[in-house]
Amino acid sequence: MRRIIWQATISTVGENAALFLAEKRLILFSDNAPKDIGDYCITHHDGELIQPVSVQQKITLFGITYSISAIGDVASQNLKELGHITLLFDGAEKAELPGTVHLIGPIPTTLSAQGNITIFEE
Repeated sequence: MRRIIWQATISTVGENAALFLAEKRLILFSDNAPKDIGDYCITHHDGELIQPVSVQQKITLFGITYSISAIGDVASQNLKELGHITLLFDGAEKAELPGTVHLIGPIPTTLSAQGNITIFEE
């Protein structure tokens, strides 16, 4: 049975957000992100984290489901307090930075300012 840990609705795709795809990264931030930061992020609203993010969970983004392979030490706290994490599509088993969530799966080819971002466990 699928249990949602966090779900948010995508608000905007910053005009420079796609630049980070070349580095296999996407930055998520709540709608409260300062404008200069928001230009590099996918912003979202309505997300409430009900438990810490873990490697037993998955993320669905733009219709693709990714397995979580590693989580930085402050990623859950940042997501809960700021709506902010960096997604890194590299399948690493050890977190590169404290606020990074590493994912197994393809790098998104299209960024859409609609839909949901969902973290869940089965």
